[in-house]
Formats: sequence, C-alpha cells, structure tokens
Amino acid sequence: MKKVAWVTDSSAVVDEELKKHPHVYVLPVHLIINGQSFLDGIDLTTEDIVHSMDNGEELSSSQPSVGDFKELYDRLAKEYDMIFSVHVSSALSGTYSSSVLAGKMVDIPVFSIDSGFLSYPLTLLLKKAIKLWNHFQEPEIVIQSIHAIKSKLNIYVWIGSLQQLHKSGRLSASKYLLGSLMKIKPIVTFEEGKLEVKTKVRTWKQATEKISSYLEESLASGKIEEIFMLYGRDESQAEEWIDMVKAENADAKISTNPLGTALVLHAGTGTVGIGWLEK
Repeated sequence: MKKVAWVTDSSAVVDEELKKHPHVYVLPVHLIINGQSFLDGIDLTTEDIVHSMDNGEELSSSQPSVGDFKELYDRLAKEYDMIFSVHVSSALSGTYSSSVLAGKMVDIPVFSIDSGFLSYPLTLLLKKAIKLWNHFQEPEIVIQSIHAIKSKLNIYVWIGSLQQLHKSGRLSASKYLLGSLMKIKPIVTFEEGKLEVKTKVRTWKQATEKISSYLEESLASGKIEEIFMLYGRDESQAEEWIDMVKAENADAKISTNPLGTALVLHAGTGTVGIGWLEK
C-alpha cells in the first residue's frame, strides 16, 4: 500500500480530526498586519485577527509561495510515495497554481485539487478525499469523485462588513458606497469557485428567511447528508440557524464551525454562513 501525504492550506478550518491525522500537513497563509508578516495558525490565530480588526489595524494576506510548496514537497518525498494537495478556490487565490507548479519540480507524484471553496467546505472535501483514497486506492477515482462532490455543496454567507469586503478588494468602491448608504448587506454564494451575490437584505431576520427558503428547496429536491454553520465572532448567531434547520426536520449531521482566518479577513468578524452537502 502506497504511503500518502495530504496537504492543504490554512484557508481550511483545521479541526481536531485533521490536527490528529498523522499524514495531514497545512501550509500557512501569510498574514500582514501593519506591514509585518505572520504565519496563519502558527504566529497568529483567528482570534488574534479578530482583535486586530477590532483595533482598526491594516490587514492583508498573501498565498504560500511556490518555494514554500517545493520545500514541503521535497521534505515529504523522503517519507511518502505520493501527495494529494487540496486547496482554496483558484478563483480566490493563486495557492492552487503554486501547488501545481511546485509539483512539477519535485521527485514525487503530486495530485493538486482545486476545491472551489474555502473555510469548512474545503475541510469537508479534504476529509472526503482521504476516505475515498482509503477505500479505492486510485488517484483518478479520488479526483473525479471530489469534483462530483463539489457540485453537491451549497453555501450561503451573510456578509458582516461591507467595509472589510471593500478593503480586501472583493467589492468595488461604488457598490460599497451604495450598500453602505442603503444599509444593505449581501448574501453571497460560490459559483464556479467565485464569490457571487445571491441576494441583498437589510436585516438578520431577512437573511434568515432567505436562507431558509434555499434550504427548503434543497430538502424538497432530495436528501441532505450534512449541514454546517459558519461564524466569525458570534457563535450564537450560528446556533440560531441550527434551530432553523431543526425546524425544517432535516435528517442530517449538523455542525458549527469557525469561518477561518481567510473568510474573516475578507468578509468581517460579523459574517455568518450556512452550507450543506446533498447526497
């Protein structure tokens, strides 16, 4: 049996299961605060980022470099037979491209996968890939299956801060000004790996009603395997949506997860999301 290493980046939510996995490795995103660079999850936690944002500090991020990947892959080549590298959407970051380039420079097969997501959905796909490998032991089956699973993932995020979305370059100045004046906050979703505005609402109640209607549509079309809540600062808001899910009588695994540093950095600490995986 071939020995396999699993690599992701800190855009994923690295939960206890992944932390305990002996063959999972995480390349940290570089976080820049007031011009000083830190490594996500090593030098700083998401809580540190929230604190910095509260204090009005200047924050940005940069992806792991090709050199970062090559250094890790060369080290893993001494112990493993192959590497699966599962990363944040290529439409949001060049991390996946860096993995592909580094994979061509090393003496070990590297199978890079563009998850099309970030945060917990990226985590979920990594876990699915590990299970698929353990069952089939065939790289192509793993890759094809993950791409099929991606199409069954739905995620909706209520943006907590238009200002932060604008500062991160994900929202134009005109849209930021218009949204601020009208006190509108968008609900965004992922389409072909990109963050796209699904609808616009003004209140938490309206956001809940809209997302509830999307969940009802999925429940009507078939069974849901897993539902996950995402939160930035306030876990209690995510817990409110758990009550909404239970009211829909969804027979599915339900979990609550932090947004992760990348999504908090771009969307703000008050951001809340919900997603589900269809069977």
